Amino acid sequence: MRSEFPAELSKRLGSVALGKEPADLILRRGNLLNVYTGEILKDQTVVIAGGRIAYVGPEHDFPVGPETKVLDIDGQTVIPGLIDGHAHIDSLLKVDEFIPPSLSGGTTTVITDCSVVSNAMGLEGVLIFLEQLKEQPQRIFVTAPVISFLWSDRGGGEKAIRLAEMIALLDRPEVVGLGEIYWSNLLNDFFRKDLAKLIEAAVARGKTVEGHGAGARNQKLAALAAHGADACHEPITAGEVRERLRLGIAAMIREGSIRRELAAVIGPLNQMALDLRRAVLVTDGIWPHELIKYGHMDYIVQKAIDLGLDPVRAVQMATLNAAEHFHLAGDLGGVAPGKCADLVVVPDLRTIKAQLVICKGQLAAREGKLLVKPKEAVYPEKVFQNINLPPVGPDFFRLPANSRQVTVRAMEMVTDIVNRETALTLPVLDGAVSFRANEDILKVSVIEQHGGTGQKSIGFLKGFGLRQGALACSISFDEGNLVVLGKTDEDMAGAVNRIRELNGGLVFFGGGEVIREIPLPVFGKVAALSGMEVAAKLDSLLQTLKAQGCKSENPLLTLLTITFTAIPSLRLLSRGYWLSKENRVVDIFINT
Repeated sequence: MRSEFPAELSKRLGSVALGKEPADLILRRGNLLNVYTGEILKDQTVVIAGGRIAYVGPEHDFPVGPETKVLDIDGQTVIPGLIDGHAHIDSLLKVDEFIPPSLSGGTTTVITDCSVVSNAMGLEGVLIFLEQLKEQPQRIFVTAPVISFLWSDRGGGEKAIRLAEMIALLDRPEVVGLGEIYWSNLLNDFFRKDLAKLIEAAVARGKTVEGHGAGARNQKLAALAAHGADACHEPITAGEVRERLRLGIAAMIREGSIRRELAAVIGPLNQMALDLRRAVLVTDGIWPHELIKYGHMDYIVQKAIDLGLDPVRAVQMATLNAAEHFHLAGDLGGVAPGKCADLVVVPDLRTIKAQLVICKGQLAAREGKLLVKPKEAVYPEKVFQNINLPPVGPDFFRLPANSRQVTVRAMEMVTDIVNRETALTLPVLDGAVSFRANEDILKVSVIEQHGGTGQKSIGFLKGFGLRQGALACSISFDEGNLVVLGKTDEDMAGAVNRIRELNGGLVFFGGGEVIREIPLPVFGKVAALSGMEVAAKLDSLLQTLKAQGCKSENPLLTLLTITFTAIPSLRLLSRGYWLSKENRVVDIFINT
């Protein structure tokens, strides 16, 4: 697919290439990575006009007009602008706060899911989010929020976004495909009918179908591909990357705040000597404190090279491969005549440190400093009114029981994200299930927070390590409901009530007071603060949680994924415990 551009621009590009009229920008005396052939070409000139590339090749005597900017890059290397092919930038940071640390490092294009804003406000939330992406100095595309469509629950089965609205989103040019579809949903009769219609609509429009194949192998992975999924960002080993590539699925290798797979994958992948033209480097989301500290796709490509991946392949996997997958290669992914002028100048191919960043034909950053100002995010008032919770007291979290002790299901941590079902025998005090303060057990609750139903569930978590207090967040995977975990019902109530006051947030509450908090009043999911402020608050909260005994590398990730139905283990939704392998709700009490 190639986006339309006016005949006058086409005519001008040809004229500039022939030296008949001046360009807007000329890069001289640089080396060029040609991602189409894998060659490094010496002493190249790149000529830009009207936001597109008019000429790439040996030096010529191009005319220079009064508005022409000429940059001598003196033997440095030009690569295409970097692309993050699977991201989640619709929470925590406003778009105008996300762009500076991302674009200044050379990430010129981002493809993001938008389920978080859809969970909050349905189609209206998505449309408001799309408005924030317009006229920005960075290119941002979205995938339609399948997770929200399938899993958002307002109580009584009400969905945040409907089938017809999802299909209408696919008609928008900035929507490049369907967001991630869990393989287990495709094999479940409860979901299959609507998903089949969505996939049919996406394919008919030339849009991609992003798959989520966590735990899927052999026949299950083949079924995911047969249903139409043409990408998967869940391979965690080189063998799983290879299996997806063999099935014609674009294999996305992650290095972000949710998962870090590069160290485990790159070495063994190199030994396989595979064609990696359908392998793509992505983040799967990067949180503000890590984005600001490390960078975006520049950091990931550099790490892949440092781990032994051939630099040409590494750049291809973050440029052309991503563009081809999303049918954007007519415009993006390479440095060639007629393509959009998105490119990065780096010292050499083994040093991915942006010296110059050009996006949409303009000089966007120099040596890590942004030179263009993002469009300010301006929201309607209704965006700040999305948390619909009643005030709660400690009794809200009371779990009644009649006997002297009970056996309950609990989630026992294996990793930050993965858990397993375990059984706990707990005492009953004053008619309610209890546990001893010195045990590594927490009570957990998921509360419907947007529709005003107050629907809630109660569960237990073992192995988190928190010694005191309660931690709550108005962002969570899949349902998008509030999750709170804690040692006492009093602290859990305090954390939830504070989120209600903030209209969304991350809150650590203990001893009758707020210990740490990050207000998230935009959609109930996004901070109104600067990126630096959010990063500092996240760092402080994480350090506090670890000081309080949390064993996870990222305790917030555990909190957000308690509701994550894609991982084959026990999860907690607002309607109760969910067995992911069996796609059904089960009772908290185990009959013994």
